[in-house]
Amino acid sequence: MGTIRPKGFTVFMTGLSGAGKSTMAQGLAEAIEARYGRPVTVLDGDVVREMLSSGLTFSRADRELNIRRIGYVAGEVTRHGGVCVCAAIAPFRSARAEVRARISQSGAFYEVYVATPLAVCESRDPKGLYRKARRGEIKGFTGIDDPFEAPESPELVIDTSRTSVDEGVRKILALPLGDRLLAG
Repeated sequence: MGTIRPKGFTVFMTGLSGAGKSTMAQGLAEAIEARYGRPVTVLDGDVVREMLSSGLTFSRADRELNIRRIGYVAGEVTRHGGVCVCAAIAPFRSARAEVRARISQSGAFYEVYVATPLAVCESRDPKGLYRKARRGEIKGFTGIDDPFEAPESPELVIDTSRTSVDEGVRKILALPLGDRLLAG
C-alpha cells in the first residue's frame, strides 16, 4: 500500500514595497508548519533578487524574468506536493498570469493582493527606498515612477494598515486550502 501524496499549492502575495508581504508570508509559513506539520518554502522577492536574480536590472523585461524565476521554483515545489508562499512586488499582471498558469498545471494557486495604500507603505519605508525614489535617486521605482498593476481578481485582498498579521493569516487559511493542508 502506498502513502497518500500531499497536494501542493502556492500562495502568491503581491503588492507594493512595504505593504507587509514578507511579514505576512512568514506568519503564514509559521502557522502552516505549526498547525498542519507541513514544511513551507518561502520565496521572498528580496532574497530571490539577491540569490537567483542578482544580475537583473529593474527594467520591465528583467522584472518579468525575476517573477518567472519565482514562478518556476514555486511551480516545482507545488508539483512535488509542497507548500510555497511567495512574497514579491510582481508589478505586472502579465507576469503574474504566466506564473498562475504554470503553477495551476500541477497544483493550486492563490493570489493574495496585499493592497496596503501607498501612503502607508511610504510611511513604513524600512529601507528608505521611497525617500530615495521621491528625491530622484532611484529611477523606475514601483508605485512612484513605475506602475503597479493591481490584480483584477485575486483570491483575497488584504490591507495591512487595517488587518493584523494574525488576522491576515486567518483569512488566507480560510481560502479553500483544506484538503491540501491536511493531506500527506
